[in-house]
Amino acid sequence: MLSSHPIIILLLILIVLLNHDQTVQAQQLSFGQDSFGNTTNSQTQNRLDTIIKLLQQTKQGSIIQLNLTIIVFMMGLVYVIFGLYIGQEQKLSVFTKRLYLTAYFALIIPITVILVRYIANTMSSGVLGDPVLTVAFLLLIPVTASYVLMIVKSRHEFVQRSKVIS
Repeated sequence: MLSSHPIIILLLILIVLLNHDQTVQAQQLSFGQDSFGNTTNSQTQNRLDTIIKLLQQTKQGSIIQLNLTIIVFMMGLVYVIFGLYIGQEQKLSVFTKRLYLTAYFALIIPITVILVRYIANTMSSGVLGDPVLTVAFLLLIPVTASYVLMIVKSRHEFVQRSKVIS
């Protein structure tokens, strides 16, 4: 019985050493190193290029997220201003009406320019599968509705004035 213990212990030590050697080799391979720890410049350059591409994609995603947040916030302000203008139109002085309209167009025109420019650039670059392009097209719906509401409101005022003059 005593003679089998040293053999078992020796086998266990060999197994642990072999597993440790395999773990070290796996780590070296995962970092692109051969068994001597040498790396080539092209491998390092490829890894750095991949990291740079990933960082650029992350930066572009952050910029797109910021732009979408700003656009949605500005659209909310547009509808609030338009709602206030419609709700209090009879009580407002001419100066205040012009101030509301100036604020309205100061918000809606940049939104339109940003969306149209993004859509044109994305479509001209040929990236039609971009999910942000779909969001940009969807954001054109409230922008267009905003313009339509203002046109309808202006025509309604024009009809009201022509009836009063007649």
